[in-house]
Amino acid sequence: MLKDGTRAVIKKDSYPVPPIFGLLARTGGIEEKMMYNTYNMGLGMVLAVAPEDVDKTVAAIKEVGEQPYVVGHIEAGEKGVTLC
Repeated sequence: MLKDGTRAVIKKDSYPVPPIFGLLARTGGIEEKMMYNTYNMGLGMVLAVAPEDVDKTVAAIKEVGEQPYVVGHIEAGEKGVTLC
């Protein structure tokens, strides 16, 4: 979903990672980057919205009984994902 010249910056501590992913990583000897690439570490669906729409998007998701998390942002750079 990223345009050329943009990258996603994901803050690893911005949402709770279900414990099963730590178990998978440890027992399988799977490095962190591969865990994120393969399993998304429990994120499920990710929405990319304009910064000015974040608050109303979070409110709409809460309204239907789900727990949203703002997990990062999009910035200029080489296309890809940075975990921080």
